[in-house]
Amino acid sequence: MSEHTHSEHTHSEHKETHSAHKPHDSGVVESISNLGSNLLSVKRAKKFAAWYIDTSEKVANQAIDFQASATQWAKETRLAPIFEAQIKYGKKFVERSANAARSLWRLE
Repeated sequence: MSEHTHSEHTHSEHKETHSAHKPHDSGVVESISNLGSNLLSVKRAKKFAAWYIDTSEKVANQAIDFQASATQWAKETRLAPIFEAQIKYGKKFVERSANAARSLWRLE
């Protein structure tokens, strides 16, 4: 009877040792899987950021262009330099902001 008990004990220890490796192995696979999904999430976030920045830049430039066309009446007045400066600095601001956002997201 003691031989049978020893055999069961050794078999039981082997199961415990083998089952102790499984969670570790599945944890590694799960970590790799999570890493892959995180990389895809970062890619998607960057894609969305690029789209958002481009769209925002276009809309802002369209608004500035509209302002320029709306102030054409002032072309021959003393207000013309003020409007021209607003338009010039507005375009520079939009360009710098978009470039800063792209740099922050490392899109260029």
